[in-house]
Amino acid sequence: MELNGFSNPLSPSGTASLVEPPPHHIGADAIRVVFRAGRDLARRYLPEPLEPVEDGLGFAYVADMVKVSADEPDQAFLSPRRTQYGEGIVGFYCRLGERAGRFSTFIWVTQDWSMGFGSIMGWGKKIGEVWRTHLNPYNPAMGEVGPGARLAGEVTRLGRPVLRVGIEIERAITPAEMPGYGDRGYLLRHQPSPGPEIPAATQLLELQLRDVRTGDVFTGRPHLEIHDAENEDLALLRDCEPIAAYAYKQGWTTDTDARLVHDYSAGGRA
Repeated sequence: MELNGFSNPLSPSGTASLVEPPPHHIGADAIRVVFRAGRDLARRYLPEPLEPVEDGLGFAYVADMVKVSADEPDQAFLSPRRTQYGEGIVGFYCRLGERAGRFSTFIWVTQDWSMGFGSIMGWGKKIGEVWRTHLNPYNPAMGEVGPGARLAGEVTRLGRPVLRVGIEIERAITPAEMPGYGDRGYLLRHQPSPGPEIPAATQLLELQLRDVRTGDVFTGRPHLEIHDAENEDLALLRDCEPIAAYAYKQGWTTDTDARLVHDYSAGGRA
């Protein structure tokens, strides 16, 4: 075959691929609200054999993101539009045996290449609209990010609200004081069958993020709104209790080195 590239669409030179070859170096300027769903409810959103952590803790997250592919190290300078995107997540902290991690149940992003990478890896992403508070200390109406500041993030899709998170910052903390449940993500990779002779594939993967660094961490009073939005399945989570909020910056490297931990295609179920 004469066509090349990491992902569709393949082309003669490979430069038409929606997703550049990993590793991808990622940075996030994030707001995260932790909520209590209860173990029974959290279990309904987790694929087996993942188990909820205590109290069925989940998280809602909105962030400004920046991505640079190792294949194009000057990307942030040459093509900023191909490196910046917004992201919103609703997910749950979980365990697989003794290994703690996170499962991102629903993800909304603002760029097609981020959604495309999700399909490859097993993140359930949709295109949405994402906004986050930007504070500029030189703006006469604004101050710096710190105690007393208020930050919010919103996700909408199909013209309707999906998610809103907020924090009223009270104090700075160390990265170690922000619960993370490890730097491990669990991914559900589902490929439906396109024809009777082609099998579907549903697999639970484990991905360890690399080179994780966290800083500028603040905690404070949480705010959370989860809406019963069209074409979503969030209604059960509308009344979950927010218990903590964090604003922080984080960076890591994502590569295609996920590990298969459960294959539902052999007769199991998600």
